[in-house]
Amino acid sequence: MKSIPQPRVGSVLVIGGGIAGVQAALDLAESGFYVYLLERSAAIGGVMAQLDKTFPTNDCSMCILSPKLVECGRHLNIEILTLSEVKEVSGSAGRFRVKIVRHPRYIEETKCIACGTCAEKCPKKVKDEFNAGLAQRKAAYIQYPQAVPLKYAIDAKNCIWLNKPGRCGACAKYCPTQAVDLTQTDQEVMLEVGSIVVATGCGLSQGTVFQYAGSSNVVTSVEFERILSATGPYRGHLVRPSDGNPPKKIAWLQCVGSRDRTNRYCSSVCCMYAIKEAVIAKEHSAEPLDTAIFFMDMRTSGKDFEKYYRRAEEESGVRFIRSRIQNISPLEDGGLLLQYATEDGHIS
Repeated sequence: MKSIPQPRVGSVLVIGGGIAGVQAALDLAESGFYVYLLERSAAIGGVMAQLDKTFPTNDCSMCILSPKLVECGRHLNIEILTLSEVKEVSGSAGRFRVKIVRHPRYIEETKCIACGTCAEKCPKKVKDEFNAGLAQRKAAYIQYPQAVPLKYAIDAKNCIWLNKPGRCGACAKYCPTQAVDLTQTDQEVMLEVGSIVVATGCGLSQGTVFQYAGSSNVVTSVEFERILSATGPYRGHLVRPSDGNPPKKIAWLQCVGSRDRTNRYCSSVCCMYAIKEAVIAKEHSAEPLDTAIFFMDMRTSGKDFEKYYRRAEEESGVRFIRSRIQNISPLEDGGLLLQYATEDGHIS
């Protein structure tokens, strides 16, 4: 006995609100599909929103991303589900049933006018994840000024009222539109979609190697992006996190978190990432800046990527040292001493 095929559903779920998910949602929406764009944080944009410039053109990252975010927010065929996660998927291609958990924002989106009063009055300061922990934000916050949706959220882990009911409540008291609702709870939503696009983005390596945990002057690539950014914690001024003084030398260490005994693959983006940061760092420095990239193999496999690499070396004066880092030792002045093995086997 043949089974009767179920009618297909014409909507699509895109999981992940980074640049890949945003572009996928726009392409699908323009093709006539209704799109649910799901993001677990309070706003779409992902890692690209944290970046300062993009290679190989050195265009502003937000100049590229912002129009796409605005279009997503206004498109009639796109419904943005922030602070949401997939709990369960059932069904088959053409007709999926997806159970979504929507975590509370504690602020009603329809009432919030993004005036910032809640953040202004909130007494609780915490590390700002968008600025990679290099700055602080309030427990009532927006991720970044161009966030979509441009609605404030309250961090449940750090909100004084939500952890100790009856204390504080300044956000609700001073909100001019009574948008704050500290009684909100998790809500489950069931969606029926014909297809699911998984665009969950990249994972960031969180190692403790090379004095990362021991010195504030050892930073990750994303942390350095926020240092360079005009909207970052230092307003685009190139300074050391330890003392706020401008550095005279910066070293980039490649293949950290990849091509080792744990992860035997190349992430394929870090070479160009480091070259771009070295070039932009020189542009941000008022004094001559010595920039050196310590690498095993230079992989510039993209349109005009090799030209960008050559320009960085020949025109910008970025030094490239094929080597293996042996050790990093902190110095009394907050600086760092690098020991590395060169191609001929010498330790420098």
